[in-house]
Amino acid sequence: MHRSITVLFRRDASRDRRRDRLQFAGYRMLWPDGREIAVGLDAFCRYGQRLLGLDRHLAGVAERLIEILCFPVHDPDGPMTRLPGHRVRRFFLHRDGPRGRLHFLDGTPTEVDFVLGRDEPSVVEWIGLADAPNRASVCLDLAARPAAAPPTATASAGLRSESKSSPASTPPSPSPASPIPSSLSTPPGPLRRPVGEEVPRP
Repeated sequence: MHRSITVLFRRDASRDRRRDRLQFAGYRMLWPDGREIAVGLDAFCRYGQRLLGLDRHLAGVAERLIEILCFPVHDPDGPMTRLPGHRVRRFFLHRDGPRGRLHFLDGTPTEVDFVLGRDEPSVVEWIGLADAPNRASVCLDLAARPAAAPPTATASAGLRSESKSSPASTPPSPSPASPIPSSLSTPPGPLRRPVGEEVPRP
């Protein structure tokens, strides 16, 4: 059984930074209704951007709704979760007191951490930090995919979520039939031969 949250990622270049040889791109993380998410994440390295699809889904746009899925894994050596068309990566979440940090499978820690009491309860519940045993690691698969925009509660006059269909064009009225010339309306008379033509005899 997986857990998922939907986040509005908005590019924010003022949060860009570099650490050692790693370049981090800044983002604001908001709920779909526009409220800021209380979480200690504001920038992602190239690896994190690829996992979340930010490099593809935000190409040419300033923001995009992304659904992030978390699949708890009971056997770290078991097969990777499959989600056709989307990247899936396996991590360890190591908890130390109120803090939980994501680690790569080789044990290398990432910059992504979650803290009980600092981050929103729905976020730490999604990642599974509250249920993780202290000073231990749990395994999970993470994936992301674009999410559909939620419908607006009210629509302003003249603004619609779908284009208004054009009214059906009225076919032109048929032109009145031209009057038939009298020369064509009169039945032809008896067939006449040209003057001077000899009538054949039986």
